[in-house]
Amino acid sequence: KLNMNTKFTGSLLIFAALTFWLSWFLMPDQGTADTLHILAIVKQNRNSVFYSIILQIISSVAYIPALFLLSKAISQLKNMTLIGIILLAIGAMGMCMDAFFHLLAYFMSDDSINIQADIINLMAFMQTKGILFLIPLLLPFFIGSLILSIGLNKQNYISLLPQSIFILAFVIGIVGMIIIKQFLGFGRPTLILSVLGFFTIGQIIIGLEIIYKTKP
Repeated sequence: KLNMNTKFTGSLLIFAALTFWLSWFLMPDQGTADTLHILAIVKQNRNSVFYSIILQIISSVAYIPALFLLSKAISQLKNMTLIGIILLAIGAMGMCMDAFFHLLAYFMSDDSINIQADIINLMAFMQTKGILFLIPLLLPFFIGSLILSIGLNKQNYISLLPQSIFILAFVIGIVGMIIIKQFLGFGRPTLILSVLGFFTIGQIIIGLEIIYKTKP
C-alpha cells in the first residue's frame, strides 16, 4: 500500500509535469537548431523565453523530491519501478541543463551584445558539440516515464493508461518527424509540443492515480 504522503507526492508530480509543458509552450519555435534563427527568435521573444527558463528550472527541481517521495511511498520497490525513477530523475537533470542552454541564448541575444562571428560560432558549438552532452541526459526523461509507468502498473499502483499514452507519444514523435522531414517540411514546433503534451498528460495521470490510489 501507499503511505500518507501520496497526495503530496502525486500533486508535486502533477505540478512538475504542468510546469514542464508550460516552459516549452513559452519557448518560441520549439526544436529548432539553426543558430542565427535561435538568436533572432530569442531576441524577439525575450520575456517569454525568460519565463520559460524559470519554469523549466522550477519543473526540473520539482521532479526530484516528487520521485524521492514516490520511492519512499512504495512499500516494496521493484526493479522496473526503481529504474524508471532513476531514469526520470536523470532526465530532470537534463531538462535543468537544457534550461541553462536557453539561458545562454537569452544572454547572448541581449541588446548590449554585438552579435558577431565569434558569438555565432559559440552558439553553433552549443547546438552541435554541446548538444552531444545534453541528449544523453534528456532521453532518460522520456524513457524513464515509460519504464516508471510499466513498473507502477506491474505493482498495481496505477492503470495501463499512462503507459499507453507514453507509447503513443513515442510513435507520434517518430512517425511525425519522418513525415515532416520527408514530405511536409513544416510543423515541427506543433509536433514537439504535442508529443511533450502527451508525456505531460501521462505523468499527470500517474500523479492523479497515485493520489486516488486507482487500481487497473
